Amino acid sequence: MKKIAFAGLLLAVLALAGCAKVVGPYYLESEKYEEGIEVLGDQLRENPGDASSAYYVGRYYLALNKPEDGLPYLEKAVALDPENADYVFWTGVAHWAMLDFERERAAYKKALSLDPEHISANLYLGHGYLDQGEWTRALEQYDTVIRLDKYNPEALYNRSVALSGLKRTQEEIAGWKKFLEFYPAGTLGMEAAARLNLHGDFTYRNFIIGKRNITLKSMTFKPGSSDPDAQSKETLHVISALLETNKDLTLNVVSYVDGDAARAKAYAKSIRDYVLAGHPGIGAQRLPLSWFGTAETVEAGDRTFSLDKSVNFITGVR
Repeated sequence: MKKIAFAGLLLAVLALAGCAKVVGPYYLESEKYEEGIEVLGDQLRENPGDASSAYYVGRYYLALNKPEDGLPYLEKAVALDPENADYVFWTGVAHWAMLDFERERAAYKKALSLDPEHISANLYLGHGYLDQGEWTRALEQYDTVIRLDKYNPEALYNRSVALSGLKRTQEEIAGWKKFLEFYPAGTLGMEAAARLNLHGDFTYRNFIIGKRNITLKSMTFKPGSSDPDAQSKETLHVISALLETNKDLTLNVVSYVDGDAARAKAYAKSIRDYVLAGHPGIGAQRLPLSWFGTAETVEAGDRTFSLDKSVNFITGVR
């Protein structure tokens, strides 16, 4: 307890000594917003010219979903340090939270006039263009972000949304695959896979496994063999982990090869063999097999597709 009290005292002393740049991030990262407002608010009253304290108090109010309280502090920070692109950018976020989109956009543009490579300002300006259906401008902003931050997930995802708006379908498909290569998990991964499937591309698919919705790369096999290829083994590692975690999970492996039931059976068996080779404790009874010498019929949106060669994973009913 003494250590905790001392740490709090030290932060307060640092703030009062004019170290808002040191303690400011602490209150954000620890989500102690009210405490940060109190400490740095006192610092700002002691030193009205402290732009950093004004900035962080504004950020704390935004985190508390009180943009109308935070904006004056952010504007004060800008007035004290008008060349700081971060300060200007966050006034834009406050305007967005207050549904003042015209001023929001103006703030991002002003931030970029100060720092053309400001990643967040480029990204959020792109979001604004996207919301307005200004696809070309949005695409330009997201391309700028990716140039600065190669794996930025929001830019990678929304870039494909912009390409969809521009009807540049093949580039859009490539964009979804690139996003899913790096970010297959979570809500955006599921939405990206669903959008990809709408174009008849099932490189990635969404599955319900146990009580989880999960995006997986579709199974493919080595040429002339029933063995899963390297990328499909990564999918099977995920499957194995889910089976290991949930001991009650049974997963039906259902394979399809149009016109070749024997090959479909070999695919299903090789999948089970690969999983059990690395995790014998799972047991074959938890991976029942089915196979069909027909194409799999899959619905995506209002369209129906036939997949000549595919594998589905279906949670068993207990």
